[in-house]
Amino acid sequence: MFTELELLVMEYAEAMTETEPTVTDELARELIARLGEEAFVELTAMVALENWRSRVNSAFGLTGQGFAEACQVPSRR
Repeated sequence: MFTELELLVMEYAEAMTETEPTVTDELARELIARLGEEAFVELTAMVALENWRSRVNSAFGLTGQGFAEACQVPSRR
């Protein structure tokens, strides 16, 4: 259900947030070619910020408060 670009962005986010980052030059070049340098820098900053928030929350022992369960979209069955 995801576009090729969306899959690349998710691959990049995962590679950035590995405990030992695994971003390749090829992946970065591909995203820069598709997004442009400014958007690539913004994407990198946003992924880094969300990763930082997640790690800070984990360090403080903060956990989910059940909002996801209360806001789930019902499946169409």
